Order: sequence, then C-alpha cells, then structure tokens
Amino acid sequence: MSVKRFAVLLLKYGLLILALLVTTALSAVTTMRVVLTSQEVVVPSLVGKRVPDAGPLAARHRLQLRVEGRRHDPRMPAERVVAQEPPAGSTLKSQRSIRVWVSLGPRKITVPSVVGESARGGRLSLEQAEVPVGRVVEANDPSEEGTILMQHPAPGETETLGQEGASLLVSRGPGGRDYLMPDLIGRRAGQALDALRLAGLKVGEVRYRVYPGVPAGVVLRQEPAAGHRVSPRTALSLEISKEGP
Repeated sequence: MSVKRFAVLLLKYGLLILALLVTTALSAVTTMRVVLTSQEVVVPSLVGKRVPDAGPLAARHRLQLRVEGRRHDPRMPAERVVAQEPPAGSTLKSQRSIRVWVSLGPRKITVPSVVGESARGGRLSLEQAEVPVGRVVEANDPSEEGTILMQHPAPGETETLGQEGASLLVSRGPGGRDYLMPDLIGRRAGQALDALRLAGLKVGEVRYRVYPGVPAGVVLRQEPAAGHRVSPRTALSLEISKEGP
C-alpha cells in the first residue's frame, strides 16, 4: 500500500472516530442535562432573606429565583422576602423557579387629629384617611355628649397601626350614675313613676291597655327589664293597665 493511500485511509478513519467521539460527548451532555433537570430538589426557605442573598441560596439548590412583586408588610423590613411559592420544604424539579414577593416595609399612614370632633365626624375623618376605627370607650366628661376626648395613635405619620385600628375615648356627657333597673311590674303606676324620676331616670313612653283581672293603674310591662343597667340617658318605657270600656 502506498504512503498516499495510507494517509487517506488514516484521515478518513480519524475523522470517523472524531465524529463518533463528538456525538458521544453531545449525547452525554444532553443526557446529563435531562437527568439534572428531571431531578427533584428540596426548596429552601427564603422568607426573611435579602434578595441578593436569596438568589445565590436558590442557585445552590439548583433552583432559580423570580421576583413576582412587592408589597407592604407590617412585620417584615423592606427589601426582604416576605412570601415564597412553593413553600420551604416542598420539592421542585431542578432549574425551576421559586417565586418570591419582596417587602416594602410597613405602610406609612397619616393619622388625622379628631379630638374635639363628634364621634360620627371623627370616625368619618379616620375612614377617609384609611385608618380603621377599633375600640371606642365612653366616659363621663363635662364636654358635650359624643365629643371625642382622646385618640390613639396620636395625630401624625405612623407605621405602628395594628389590625385593631385607632382607639377613641368619647364623652357621654357630664356626671350621672348608672343604676340597675328595678322590678316595677305589679306596682302602682304613680309609685313607679315617682321612684324613677327621683333617681333621675327618664320615662320616654307610657302606654295604656286593658288587662282582664288587673285594676287600672298597675305596671304591666317595662323596658328595659329588671336588672338591666340604666343611666339618666336611657329612655324607659312602661305599659300600664287601664279600665275597660
């Protein structure tokens, strides 16, 4: 065999072997990629992490990071992951993405001053400022009934407004004691009315009706019922017997 023919054959078989090696290598790479992408990995916890730290942590678990959005959160500082999907501890195929939401920090709310306003007007002012009204407590005060005496939180910008909202202290007017409503049923109407008036209680309505077997002028019904706590601001009503036709 001539040297030239030998060189041609060597080149021909060399190229064939090289092609087989390249094909084998590509096949191995493709197979490895398929195997890696089909493997399931455990999702790490990213909540509370800063985004620059969360990305590398996800990469170490052969996962990617995708920021879905940003939102205010009263407990999580700004620029930290506040939520993730899927949750930590679940499994996910490698090279898939963990979706995260990043905190903007607590929402700053400007609380208006409502001290001195009526309870209705103050509530409206707070609601317009997107401040929910929580607990409302009444107390005796020389101020006009229904006037807001105190508020919490104080007027101004705040980040600490909780789910309970703003608390208000409202005047229920000057002085006045609370009483337990006495049992007036069966008593003479005159005695019952005198006792209520002496206690400073207001009788708002008196109704009369015929009740068989009961003489005229006897209390048949009362509102509120006996034992209920009443004050001078409570409107009372009585039903009293009258003579039949």
